[in-house]
Amino acid sequence: MVTRFRIYELAKLTALVLDETQFGQNSGRVREVPDVRTIRYYTTLGLLDRPLEMQGRTAFYGPRHLLQLLAVKRLQAEGHSLTEIQHKLAGANDRTLQRIVDLSERQLKELED
Repeated sequence: MVTRFRIYELAKLTALVLDETQFGQNSGRVREVPDVRTIRYYTTLGLLDRPLEMQGRTAFYGPRHLLQLLAVKRLQAEGHSLTEIQHKLAGANDRTLQRIVDLSERQLKELED
């Protein structure tokens, strides 16, 4: 069974990980924790894949979306612009995203549960 999150669950989970990993944005220029609106914007920019599934008006996201969001926030914390991040993440597979985020397979599995 594939782990799925509604958009607000994805935002909440991302906030939890950012809080635990301490690599959030400190400049004040960029929202530290992505909200639902930001997640939709990132999807429009191509920073996040489209939802896994739509049921009516409800979108469902998976573990890869969490990795993508965390990678975006990690790169923003390092001072990269969204344009630079788009180029860095273009075509990135899960292993590349995991390397950027610097979370182990076990840590990711724990988050999904």
